[in-house]
Amino acid sequence: MVFILFFVLFAGFIITKDQIPDYLVLNQRINPMAWSVRALAVNQYTDSSFDTCVYKGVDYCTNYNMTMGEYSLTTFEVPTERFWLWCGMVFMAAAYVFFIFLSCVALEYHRYESPENVTLDPVNKDSSSEEYGSMNTPRSLLNEAVVSVAPDREKHFIPVTIAFKDLWYTVPDPANPKDTIDVLKGISGYALPGTITALMGSSGAGKTTPMDVIAGRKTGGKISGQILLNGHSATDLAIRRSTGYCEQMDIHSESATIREALTFSAFLRQGADVPDSSKHDSVNECLDLLDLHPIADQIIRVEQMKRLTIGVEMAAQPSVLFLDEPTSGLDARSSKLIMDGVRKVANTGRTVLCTIHQPSTEVFSVCCC
Repeated sequence: MVFILFFVLFAGFIITKDQIPDYLVLNQRINPMAWSVRALAVNQYTDSSFDTCVYKGVDYCTNYNMTMGEYSLTTFEVPTERFWLWCGMVFMAAAYVFFIFLSCVALEYHRYESPENVTLDPVNKDSSSEEYGSMNTPRSLLNEAVVSVAPDREKHFIPVTIAFKDLWYTVPDPANPKDTIDVLKGISGYALPGTITALMGSSGAGKTTPMDVIAGRKTGGKISGQILLNGHSATDLAIRRSTGYCEQMDIHSESATIREALTFSAFLRQGADVPDSSKHDSVNECLDLLDLHPIADQIIRVEQMKRLTIGVEMAAQPSVLFLDEPTSGLDARSSKLIMDGVRKVANTGRTVLCTIHQPSTEVFSVCCC
């Protein structure tokens, strides 16, 4: 804005050339707008329609000894030769090249790199899991008191036992739509709170199918049999409210931190009647269970995506957690780390049901213990 005012002021229209002090004349000589105004004025008033003696009844040649165009130019102290038109065009072209060169030099030596991994320092470092600590009354009161407010560790979920009996799942035959294929044939089983129930098998063995049927995620085909939650028939609404499902594919925002992703899930998926303090406590619980506290304020990275996927579902405070191949594509160390987190989740009293492919001895022992 300052440069625009500067260019307009010394363009030669508001203040003519002779009115500019000698020590500021250079400002007009290097002003691109002054050269533009000069070139436009010369081009306009040297045209035949203005370069005439008589214009609108006034004889400029008799009165001023010059044409109307020359009189208008000299009034603002603009030269009357058309030579200045070409000078203005050359100057503007040179100025364009010069400023492009300056831009290239500036961008070459001052680059804006995107951050690879940014750690956000909280404003109040004490307000994490101890966010709701002790509060002191003002000293101006006669009696001093300390109110200890501990974080709410009360369970916000009801332990749920899942049972399924004589479960059948039938889909149309792709080769012959009139026929059907029985994918599940009368299977029965149960999963208890505080335990990890693992469906193991080779690739393509159909581990995910029974888990998807129990979780109510199958939209096609025909399902028959009984699915019970704490002995009651499982409705679609009851399943959605009491379960969390971790997909095999980890999809997260690459610009969010781990704490932000968990907080986003907790505030959206928990009920409006749940206090904000309880939602923040559930976020801290997820960070503790999955050992994410040291990196809670860092941008999400690939190696933490699987744990974050589990945490996002945990933030909704489900009673039952379904996991589809939580160790798929991970090395032995990462698989053990993930399953240790799953074991901590189960130890809170939740029911965990997962599919797993060729677990190692360490991973298998986590499921069994």
